[in-house]
Amino acid sequence: MSVILAIETASSSCSVALRVGGKVQEQSEVGNNVHSGVLLDMVDQLLKLANLNAQDLDAVAVGQGPGSFTGLRIGVGVGQGLAFGAQCPMIGVSSLDALAMQSSHDGTIIAMLDARMGEVYWCEYQKENDKIERIVDLQVSPPSSVLSAADKLSVIGNAWDVYAGDFSLLAQKSELTVMELTYPSAGALLSLAELKYDQKDWIDAAAFAPIYVRNDVAKKSSKKLPGRRELVAGKG
Repeated sequence: MSVILAIETASSSCSVALRVGGKVQEQSEVGNNVHSGVLLDMVDQLLKLANLNAQDLDAVAVGQGPGSFTGLRIGVGVGQGLAFGAQCPMIGVSSLDALAMQSSHDGTIIAMLDARMGEVYWCEYQKENDKIERIVDLQVSPPSSVLSAADKLSVIGNAWDVYAGDFSLLAQKSELTVMELTYPSAGALLSLAELKYDQKDWIDAAAFAPIYVRNDVAKKSSKKLPGRRELVAGKG
């Protein structure tokens, strides 16, 4: 089996995942601006757990965003450094795609992340089992402009909590499910990256770049998030 390290840093959650012995091992920490302080340590711990060196990697998968500009730059920079060292390709996965994959519901899903400045990053998907398909392109817009033609709809991501009173069009849906999961995870990103690797859908590290969707300078959130780290094991 190919050895792929997955890095997700598009939100306030910094996470890393690696398949070890057929199971996905994942480390994550949530907090404002924690990425630069914990990411390399997480990578090192997972590689040691798997008895691997960075040179053993077949590919490095990184969440391309959209999301935090600073977080994305850190994730891409670390991913490129690892890929250059291992002389392996990189795999780009949308952070919203990874978020949608974490939905426990099939059907129509909107994955959305707080984009700050009164806007949200979002995308609508159709999910069936472990497969997702984008219905629209990746978007950034005010919460009141988030649309869906579906009557039965699930939403996932931290934007709902931040702008709960502003999703006027979605709130009118007769069957609306709001999921508690708030951030994209490296574990979900890894599952999508493994599919891309099998299809040889990868890119040279020197050419890898984030997908910002919006190029304005993001404002920093004034809300402090408590730092916490979790080790999640045993995912298939």
